[in-house]
Amino acid sequence: MDRSDWQELARLTARLDELSVQLEEAEADSKIAIIYALEEEIAATDEMRGQVFNRLHDRVTEEAAA
Repeated sequence: MDRSDWQELARLTARLDELSVQLEEAEADSKIAIIYALEEEIAATDEMRGQVFNRLHDRVTEEAAA
């Protein structure tokens, strides 16, 4: 199994955590422009994380079937 995908999944998960904290702070301060930018970055990062997760899922499933 390729460790880089696992590392990428961990990196993206950590990034989502960071962005969530930043979003909470921006919402607390009513920084609308920053909120919108963070929401867009969260959506893009979540999509990338989903793609990595799907690759890992497919690989694990293939290896289990072999």
